Amino acid sequence: MKIKILILSLLVSFCLGKKLTLDQAVVNSPFKTASLGWYKSFPNENSVLIRGKGDRWKEFLKVDLINNDTILYIDSLCFNWKGNDIFVNSITFSKDGKKILVETDKEKIWRYSYNATYFILDLTTRNFFPVSSRNKRLKNAKFSPNGKYASYIREDNNIYVFNTMSLKEKQLTRTGSEKILNGHFGWLYEEELTGFDGYRWSPDSKYISFWEENQSKVPEFSILDELNLYPTTEKIRYPKVGESNPSLRIGIARVEGAGKKWIKKAYVEDDYIPWMEWINEDKIAFMLLSRFQKKWDIFIADKTTGKSIKILSESDPKGWLENHKQIKFLKDGRIIWISEQSGYKHLWISKHSGSMKWPITNGKWEVSKIVHIDEEDEKIYFIGNMESTFENNFYSICYDGTGLKLLTPEPGSHSVSLTGAKTHFFDTFSSLQKPKIILLKELASGKVIRTLAHTDQQQFKDYRWEAPKIIKFSSLDSSLILNGLLLLPFDYDPNIKYPLIVHGYGMPGTQIVWNKWGSLWSQYLSQQGYIVFSMDSRGMSGRGENFKNFSYGDMARYLNLDHAAGVKHLINQGYVDPSRVGAWGWSGGGYFTCLMVTRNSKYFKTGVAIAPCTDFRLYDTAYTERYMGDINENKSGYDSTSVLSWLHRMKGNLLIMHGSNDDNVHQQHTSKLINHALSLGKDVEWLIYPGKDHGIYGGGARKHLYKKMIEYFKRNL
Repeated sequence: MKIKILILSLLVSFCLGKKLTLDQAVVNSPFKTASLGWYKSFPNENSVLIRGKGDRWKEFLKVDLINNDTILYIDSLCFNWKGNDIFVNSITFSKDGKKILVETDKEKIWRYSYNATYFILDLTTRNFFPVSSRNKRLKNAKFSPNGKYASYIREDNNIYVFNTMSLKEKQLTRTGSEKILNGHFGWLYEEELTGFDGYRWSPDSKYISFWEENQSKVPEFSILDELNLYPTTEKIRYPKVGESNPSLRIGIARVEGAGKKWIKKAYVEDDYIPWMEWINEDKIAFMLLSRFQKKWDIFIADKTTGKSIKILSESDPKGWLENHKQIKFLKDGRIIWISEQSGYKHLWISKHSGSMKWPITNGKWEVSKIVHIDEEDEKIYFIGNMESTFENNFYSICYDGTGLKLLTPEPGSHSVSLTGAKTHFFDTFSSLQKPKIILLKELASGKVIRTLAHTDQQQFKDYRWEAPKIIKFSSLDSSLILNGLLLLPFDYDPNIKYPLIVHGYGMPGTQIVWNKWGSLWSQYLSQQGYIVFSMDSRGMSGRGENFKNFSYGDMARYLNLDHAAGVKHLINQGYVDPSRVGAWGWSGGGYFTCLMVTRNSKYFKTGVAIAPCTDFRLYDTAYTERYMGDINENKSGYDSTSVLSWLHRMKGNLLIMHGSNDDNVHQQHTSKLINHALSLGKDVEWLIYPGKDHGIYGGGARKHLYKKMIEYFKRNL
């Protein structure tokens, strides 16, 4: 009898499929998804460089994408210096493809920036040599356009160039210090505005334009590292809301000979200079962006005189301007950029003076990125959501607005990257119904050349994978239709009311509802018996300027109201037990979670908030003031957005998890919420991960975090 029961149990298990374990959902996924792995495109070719596998990991192979041929390109002996094999973290080709910049010993600084050790391999002679006699702990290294020089930032925060022919180094700037940064940025610009790259080579390789950032007026924030015998502190120049920003100016340095010129008008005390590019050998363009990011001006400066003239301006008095950096200068002087002035983000074109401008695309849909401009054929290749708010697609269009062509007709959301020859592109996409696939396509036509990688869908079926579905429902005031993403358990029974977990983010200008393959963690939660739901509230992106600007001045208002509408809809549809509703999220999603269990406590019983921002007065200037404006003029908006203002409403319970060394959303946010919650007698628990930053990973932390999350939900939902 016992044998029959065991056999029956195995048959049922086989028919229904396996369930994901916590380990599989967090650290060891059982699924193999389509991937090209590590690769670098060869300049001006339809070929890529890939790393060898297994015992051949020291070798690099060249793959012809059109003919599908593979040859050995760099053997295992090339990356050897003084008898030591160099492990290659990354490779950058020179523009002509004759040299490669080899990066090793990478050490993280902030989210994007890092120090590394650099070598150069001459692909013609196979000569391998270090970037100067002191090639360690360099930042932001790159080739000059002609490949003659490698440039980089040393620890003294100055720019240097290394002549790859004479093997001599030259220092270009001398003002660098702990407070003054040349050629790379401090925390604020790297995280919120520009990235870490703070200099640009001129097209003729004779000059470098660079940002000089002075952080002396920016207050320091201290992070305590308790893992040493005696705790140490790290100080970050971090301007919180209302505090002083770094001042910046743009200079131009001559690479050969002496001389440096400061660009007139390219100086800010408290505003921003988030963008700068050479438009030809003689002129550079740069943007001045107001502190509250409601207005920007584009200037063109002469490299010789330093004089600047303003050619373009935009403003948004009711919201903010996107810092998208999508501004392209054509060889004939015309300018193409993305503008929201029609009420939706679209492509615009103007004469070189900016005196006349007109839209290239139009309609109630949006353009998000310019991928490539073919100046010979006068075509623009771009990413947009014309087909669906839930999908990114790739299109081409002529300068005059004719010939709009969809190059990615397959259902789903697409991301693309061009080959080095810019005649073909990689199309990576998935949908809610189909997992990731990667195709090679012809750029001009969108014709499929071949499938480069695909994902076996059967493996997901073996694990009882359920596809989420997109749902639509009304806002509480019935003024708008909102979009949500609903995932039901595999064995969903309409006669049962289920506990609900809402995963949110909700920060202005973002989007969470997409037609793409689902989340592994959401699947795990659904297999534990929860309904999982996400939605785009008013203030998020993809639906035009008016929809986005709902969040301006008070990020919490519609985030709160619209999620109440979403939960109410699910309750009314009979899916959900109204007494068992929880939320979770990370960073901005951690803020969302805290807001739901406090301000929205009528609907939310419990939540798990990871690295939450609890009061935006504690966050940085560039991000917060973009959406909230001047704290001196909008105190009520800041009060409304702060979770601390709504803790008195909290009825259920909350678990908060934070890394002690989080340089982005400081642990201070969690500490202030906990103290206030305890004073009000609220049910809060918290876990602090020693030495971990905003990502909370490494040393078993990530699995522990998710384990505590599911345990908390099982106890409280």
